[in-house]
Amino acid sequence: MRVKVLILPLLLISDVLLSQPKKMIGLNLNYVLSAFVYPNVISSDRGLREISNEVNSWVGFSADFRGEFAEGYLAGLSFEIVNKKVPDALIRRISGQTVRIPVEDRYTIYIVELSVFFVAPFSSQKLNVYIGGGIGAYKGKFEKSILNAKSEIQRSPINIGIHVMSGLQYNFAKNLSLRGELKFRDPIVEVESRFKNAQIEYSGYILQIDPTPFRTRVNFDTMTFMLGLVFSF
Repeated sequence: MRVKVLILPLLLISDVLLSQPKKMIGLNLNYVLSAFVYPNVISSDRGLREISNEVNSWVGFSADFRGEFAEGYLAGLSFEIVNKKVPDALIRRISGQTVRIPVEDRYTIYIVELSVFFVAPFSSQKLNVYIGGGIGAYKGKFEKSILNAKSEIQRSPINIGIHVMSGLQYNFAKNLSLRGELKFRDPIVEVESRFKNAQIEYSGYILQIDPTPFRTRVNFDTMTFMLGLVFSF
């Protein structure tokens, strides 16, 4: 059902973009201010399920294709990849001593968004001011590493969310522009994983890892800043 929700708008916007004379391709650097990570979503303990960690400074890259379908109105399709690595440590008692075993969480989120934009009437040929909004699909690839042991993804559903944005586009050459954009979105991305190997070796000791599947949730309850270079044709 979620796939069908995306297919119809995608076909309509693709037809608009390919049939209209004014088109733009953008390459962008994206900065996500922060996100909340819920590491124990399927825990039987309600308190553990609701524990979250705020993780700041996510970096992403995106490409988009926009086309004008009426004067002052554009439709767009964008593809984005967001990455973040978070170092951590697993505390264990070994031979009467407390040791910190290195742990690393890697989060990769793939985003496809369909948007419609309205160019403000006070815009000029040099500077365009616009607002927009739309629908997006979000899919995660999360990996937890404890020394050489890595978790494996068991389930990673596609999640649907909405977004709104506003931006400025400065046309400094005939076909080239700089774009700055501020986007608000609140997607929820969940991934269920497990460790295939239940044991790791550390300093000659064998340590047990819980092989039970665990589910991690990431919520971008924040702003995304975007800076891009646009080619018009």
